[in-house]
Amino acid sequence: MSLLERAHAHATRLGRDCIGGEELLLAVLEDGVGHALPDALGISRDVLVRQLEQAAHADSSPAAGTVDGHPVTAEVLAVPRSSGLVELVVGLLAAGGGAARVLGEHGVTEERVREAYARIWAPFLDENAVWGSPGPGPTRGPADPPAEIDLLSSEIAEYRRHKEAAIDAQEFTQAGLIRDKEKEVVRRRSELIREWAATVDPVDLAEAVISLREQVAALRRD
Repeated sequence: MSLLERAHAHATRLGRDCIGGEELLLAVLEDGVGHALPDALGISRDVLVRQLEQAAHADSSPAAGTVDGHPVTAEVLAVPRSSGLVELVVGLLAAGGGAARVLGEHGVTEERVREAYARIWAPFLDENAVWGSPGPGPTRGPADPPAEIDLLSSEIAEYRRHKEAAIDAQEFTQAGLIRDKEKEVVRRRSELIREWAATVDPVDLAEAVISLREQVAALRRD
């Protein structure tokens, strides 16, 4: 399901006829890097989601156009289409609609968004890299999966730790809620893996497997 399709699902759930900035941001927050954004900004994810939903209920902005067949507000039309998630969030801030108002209540600025994204990606970058710098970062080969897959794997591991802790504490309702979130992230990671796998050259993959086997053999010899 694409970002716009998820945003449309939120709009339908909230009783709106078109996608506004609130629904677009709700879709961003569902998984991957976007899911980690509230924590990186120092905001409770549950609080942010609730505020966006409340803002969507209060907003009666009409459709100003369509994107990929979905009716959207002027706020969404103002967001650059050919950019990544960080530019999408920055674009929503600049648009000044409901999403910007909710983020503004938490003191979120463009600078804070960029810093937050830099912190989220820090484990996958050179430890001395600075946001926007041309630092080399780790070398990723043609058979290496996208960094977002690694991020989702870390997110799944974190959910599993929280789920096990809830089970140990006999908080089974909470464990069930965590399990549902874990399943959604697992689903999203599976989608990304399938998309990535379709682009991998079999020769590159075979070379990566051989290289890995050589490294394992070397470790066993040591």
